[in-house]
Amino acid sequence: MEIPLNGRKKIAYILNPNAGVTDKKEIVGLIKLHSPSSMDFEIIHWEYPEQGKQIMARIISEHFTVAVAVGGDGTVNEISKALIGTDIRLAIVPIGYGNGLARHLKIPLNTKEAIRLIAGGEEKRIDSCYINDKPFFCTSGIGFDAHIGKLFAESTHRGFSTYAKITLSQLFRYRPATYRLTINKKQILRKAFLITFANASQYGNNAFIAPHASVGDGLIDICILKPFKIWDLPFIVWKMFHRSIDRSHFMETYQASEVEVSRETNGPTHYDGEPEVMGQQLLIRILPSSLRVITPSC
Repeated sequence: MEIPLNGRKKIAYILNPNAGVTDKKEIVGLIKLHSPSSMDFEIIHWEYPEQGKQIMARIISEHFTVAVAVGGDGTVNEISKALIGTDIRLAIVPIGYGNGLARHLKIPLNTKEAIRLIAGGEEKRIDSCYINDKPFFCTSGIGFDAHIGKLFAESTHRGFSTYAKITLSQLFRYRPATYRLTINKKQILRKAFLITFANASQYGNNAFIAPHASVGDGLIDICILKPFKIWDLPFIVWKMFHRSIDRSHFMETYQASEVEVSRETNGPTHYDGEPEVMGQQLLIRILPSSLRVITPSC
C-alpha cells in the first residue's frame, strides 16, 4: 500500500508496557518532548498480546508513515512482521533486555536519542526471514537456546535470575541432537548443541553469534555450535562477546538464502527470542529488502 507522503507525516509509538524495566511514564514524557515537530504522533499502549493485530491493522489502514516499536525484540518482531512489503517505516526505541536488532543497526539505546533519530536518520531496507511460517528479523534457532526459551516461557517466575537458574541447571542435563541440513543443495549431517539462523549479527546484549552477518545481503548465516565439554564454555562465551566465535573450532558457519532442516523429533524453536514447538521438518528462508527501517546515517 502506498503511503501518501505529501502533507504531514504520522508517527505511531507502540508502547509495550511489559518490556524492560524503564518507567513507562518517563518514556511517554520523553516521546512528548522529543518527537519530531514536523510530524503528528500518537502513543498507542499495547496492553495484551491479542491487541497486536488490531493495532497494526489500524496503523496500515490509517496510513501512518512510521510505526515505532517501543519495547524489546519481541515487540520489534510483532510490529515488523505486519510491515513486511509495505511503505511504512519501522523505527525502534529499544527498552528491552537484549535489543538484538537495534544493537545491530546501531540504533541508540538512549531513549531520547532513539526518538530523535526518527527525524534525523535514514531509511534502510533490510531482509526478513522465516522459520516455517514465523517471521524473524534478528535470529532464530533450534537446540539448547530454544530449549531454554521454552522452559523459561513455562516458568511462573520471570527475570534474568530465573533465566540464569534454568540455563545453569540445563547445561548439565541437555543432550545435543543430530540434524540433517540442506544448504545450497548440499546435505550435511551434524550433531549440534545449537543451530542459529542469523539475519543480524547478535542475539542481543552484544553476544555475537554471527559476527559478519548482514541484514541486507539476502543471505542467512547458519551457525552450528558443536558439542563441547562443560569446561570449554567460558572460552565459547568469551569468543561470543569478543566477536570471534566464528573463528572457534566449535563453530561451523554457512550462508544461504534457504535452509532445510530435518531433526529426529518435534521440538522447540525460537524466533527473535519467542519460543514455539515445531515439527521435525523446518524451512528457513529469506525475503530480501522487504522491511523499511529508520537507522542512523552512515
